[in-house]
Amino acid sequence: MTKVGNKGGRPSKYKEEFVNEVDVYLKECSKEQMKVPTKQEFAMRIGVDDDTLDNWANAVDDDGKKIRPLFFGALKKLMQAQAIQLINDGIYGGKEVNSTIVKLLLQNNHGMKERNDYTTDGDKIAGPIPYIPSKDNE
Repeated sequence: MTKVGNKGGRPSKYKEEFVNEVDVYLKECSKEQMKVPTKQEFAMRIGVDDDTLDNWANAVDDDGKKIRPLFFGALKKLMQAQAIQLINDGIYGGKEVNSTIVKLLLQNNHGMKERNDYTTDGDKIAGPIPYIPSKDNE
């Protein structure tokens, strides 16, 4: 959570038109253009880094209310479009899709992961697992 309050620092480069610029950018990104939308590319497009996008989207006032809720929504929309495109490319993309990269982006950007552990909800098991013979083996 970033609180906003300029204490004499450099003025923000944020502009309200960046909200609409996200929509323009998303129209340019598609499988046909071999282009997945990313925060990094959008940030370069408007002349900032991707951490700045997150700071703008998550900035709050003294009451904890988001200062730029429309930009927050636009950035969330960008990330949702990325997830949808990655999922569709991963399922229907064919040979030209790099499934390793799709998996990596979905895991790191969208919290998706393989679920291999069905017994401990992801918690590590402390120590060795004891062998308990079944009654059938007695």
